[in-house]
Amino acid sequence: MAPTDSPTRTPLRALVRRGLDLLYTHFAFAYDLVSALVSRGEWRAWTRACIPFIQGTRILEIAHGSGNLHLDLDAAGFKPTGIDLSPQMGALTHKKFRAHSLPLPRLVRARVQTLPFPAASFSTLIMTFPPGFVYDLDAMRELWRVLEPRGTLLWVDAPVIYPRDVWSRFLNWMFLVTGGCANPERDEIGRLVSESHDGALWQMWTWRVERVESKYSAVHVFVGIKNED
Repeated sequence: MAPTDSPTRTPLRALVRRGLDLLYTHFAFAYDLVSALVSRGEWRAWTRACIPFIQGTRILEIAHGSGNLHLDLDAAGFKPTGIDLSPQMGALTHKKFRAHSLPLPRLVRARVQTLPFPAASFSTLIMTFPPGFVYDLDAMRELWRVLEPRGTLLWVDAPVIYPRDVWSRFLNWMFLVTGGCANPERDEIGRLVSESHDGALWQMWTWRVERVESKYSAVHVFVGIKNED
């Protein structure tokens, strides 16, 4: 749960979290359709927003989901590794790579809190709309551990759909009240440093926020550089 959760919003957020858990497992086949609906078709553009900020070639995608970003990374010339706890998502990703006649990617079923990789294994870590990882100290310590010094953590979040109509405004409202997205306007990183039980962990990164615009929406890429050990 995010540090600023209010009691009145907790039940709604819990309901959304339960729905996302089901979508990631039993209903994984519907993930792409649902993500397209809640983003008005912008979801894939949002996840691709991280690509220009990648550093190096040793890339780990945290919670790779149904594999769309993995496909886009492959098309951009990268050969990423992916982790996800859901076997259904792993199967979907492999199915998509087979459909495109591509070599299967390296996927590992693992928890982000216990990554099965040596220290400093990757030059860039990517997580798109992470389900609470940034508020989980064990997860953030693991991300720190497997990233090389001066490596990059890319956190894609805080989408904004330009309010063309009632549906767009409703979706933006849902992003906020469910607590599923960061808010760069309230200095998300500064808030995490001040409110975290281990603010020193957050200060071990140097952060900036990039806003990436498209025709119908915008998304934010939080770029964290791991400070020297």
